Amino acid sequence: MYPTAGGFIRTSSAPIIHPTMAEQHLANVTSALGAIEEYLAPLTKASVDELTKNAAPIEKAKLQVGLAYSVNALLYILLKTQGASSKDLRQTQVKQELDRVKGFVQKIKYSEEMAKGPQVKVDAEAAGRFINHALSSDQVYVKALNERKAEEKTDVEETKTEEKASKASKKTKKAPTTSTSAKPAKKQRKH
Repeated sequence: MYPTAGGFIRTSSAPIIHPTMAEQHLANVTSALGAIEEYLAPLTKASVDELTKNAAPIEKAKLQVGLAYSVNALLYILLKTQGASSKDLRQTQVKQELDRVKGFVQKIKYSEEMAKGPQVKVDAEAAGRFINHALSSDQVYVKALNERKAEEKTDVEETKTEEKASKASKKTKKAPTTSTSAKPAKKQRKH
């Protein structure tokens, strides 16, 4: 609502708030603005150049982006408190600027990650292939590799013959044995 000579003009479709709730909201806004003023006090006492004189480049970038975000956020809040609609061109430009500043925040985070150095991870399978290929021209290596393959092959063959032998011994144990002392089975009569 804007005051005019003839009364108030309503500029938004926001519901009208009860006076006691309005006082409570106003007190909350006042305390929040006090906190913002306290937070920004060091920046208002000295110039940005003085604050960043001995700072690292990444710290300078953080300060610049933080200031840009703070100014745009405060402008957005000002427009909202004045009842600006979301279709208002100024508010839309403020939102675009806030999004642009958020992009810079992401770039700063990315550059900090890159400053930590690359995360090295060894691909063991690929390293094994490189080593085998490099050593394949070495005759001692080739001979040792062939011997190992031959040993593995004989181990596999021995395992197969042992399995066959154990299966054959199990079959002979399961076969029924005939005893000469056993009495012949009686035939049952059918009635």
